[in-house]
Amino acid sequence: MRLQGTETAGEPAAAHSCPGLVELASGIDALYLSGHGDVPPALLEDLEASRVRAEGSSDPQRFSLGDLDLIVQPRGWGKYRYSLEHEHARFGLTSSAELPPLRVQPRSEFLHAVGSDGALAWVFEALDPVIEGLHLSASRLDLYADWQGWSLTADDRSRFVCRARRLDTHEEGEAFTGVEFGRRKTGTVTARIYDKTRQVEDKGLDWWAGVWGPRYDGRSRVLRVEFELGRQGLRQFGVQSATEAVMSAPGIWKALTADWLSYRDPSADQTRARWPVAAEWLLVSRAQFAADALGLQRIREGKQAGSLRKLMPFLVGSLSSFGALVGAEDVEDTLAALPGHLYDYGLVSKTSFSKRVERKAVPVSAA
Repeated sequence: MRLQGTETAGEPAAAHSCPGLVELASGIDALYLSGHGDVPPALLEDLEASRVRAEGSSDPQRFSLGDLDLIVQPRGWGKYRYSLEHEHARFGLTSSAELPPLRVQPRSEFLHAVGSDGALAWVFEALDPVIEGLHLSASRLDLYADWQGWSLTADDRSRFVCRARRLDTHEEGEAFTGVEFGRRKTGTVTARIYDKTRQVEDKGLDWWAGVWGPRYDGRSRVLRVEFELGRQGLRQFGVQSATEAVMSAPGIWKALTADWLSYRDPSADQTRARWPVAAEWLLVSRAQFAADALGLQRIREGKQAGSLRKLMPFLVGSLSSFGALVGAEDVEDTLAALPGHLYDYGLVSKTSFSKRVERKAVPVSAA
């Protein structure tokens, strides 16, 4: 594959715009890292002791890794025996000589809060004092561009030209929700085009509205074009280190949208690869990759808003049922009766309400 994208064969000379199609954001949405260096044996011994405690306890097991305050999970992360959670990232460590000793996955919201460069700098700053000779390589890179104004449907699947043979279309009822190209297990390149608005709604990812900014029209869907590059795919572009992955992202996007996947306008030619490139895809190939870092506070506020939006229907339903049972007439009566019942339940269950709140505040594994 070539790193610098060029004009695709069959591209119409004048088709450099598509009225109504708006780019909302583009850049890096996932960056998986492998860490190399010398992990102190004492650190692994302490981790083993914390994991054993985590396996036998329902309470969070806190662990200090340099200046980081982490939570040790009772189970591993894939082939990595030790899994540790932080608000900004997930960490995996192992004593196995067959694997890189360290695995790091910055969370998507952290990448968008501080930018890819900022996230990498944070990881280096956190781990460099702990891991001697630290070097971070890239094991996965997800690139994205979000658009409004593209009326893509399941019937348009035949207009795509892709190097991968596999194509899967997804629909819910009669609604088109996405299309996938390639297979992840190859470790090379896969692509997805899907309704990001639906995902935001379903998962409570309301912070994305802040990433999209003022151009976002909440009345129409957002379509995401996304490429996932595994370790082998990155090596095809000559990418080894984490820094190279971040710096090469715009060029990789141009190459993939020129040579690996494209969207065409049908013509009389029997060979789809000779159909002219559609105006929509010309814009997609020119994604700006200039998303601003949104800031941690705005991301937190968006996450909280999304979580509350998802929680409120269940909370209101439960509280109204509770109010009816205790004979409450309004919100004030219901809330006044609640503390005593929460205290009694804490005694019966042997877990206080404050302890449950503490557990919920612990970072959870990224999806």
